[in-house]
Amino acid sequence: MKRATKTRIITIFILLMFLGSSMTYAIISAFPNENTVSGWRAQLVIVIFGDLYPIPTDIGYTNESKAKVYTTAPDGILYKSVDEGVTLKDFFDVWGKNFNSTCILDYCNTNTSSIVMFVNSKESSDYEYYIIQNNDVIVIDYR
Repeated sequence: MKRATKTRIITIFILLMFLGSSMTYAIISAFPNENTVSGWRAQLVIVIFGDLYPIPTDIGYTNESKAKVYTTAPDGILYKSVDEGVTLKDFFDVWGKNFNSTCILDYCNTNTSSIVMFVNSKESSDYEYYIIQNNDVIVIDYR
């Protein structure tokens, strides 16, 4: 074989190895990994006076550890790292934010505004004590 052909083959091989490892890393990084209960996720939506309240990336999640309930992206998807049940209180405690039957974040019930919580489209009065289930869609609406 000519030297130029060998060089092209080696170059193509190196490029394919690089692309393959990059794609593998991207796929693995897109999903929560070790210490995550496989397939378990729930959606949390917070609405304050009709506006979506952003739930930050990496609540309870670092490269070194994961809380028992955490986020990895700003999409409100919650993951858990333990087999035991986790409550909304657990999540808000990890986040360092206020949530109970009378307050959400810095908003507390008044004569004209209050919290309403829905789990899978049904109103719930469990608030902070609600045990989050796989595939739940939880909407906390302060209106």
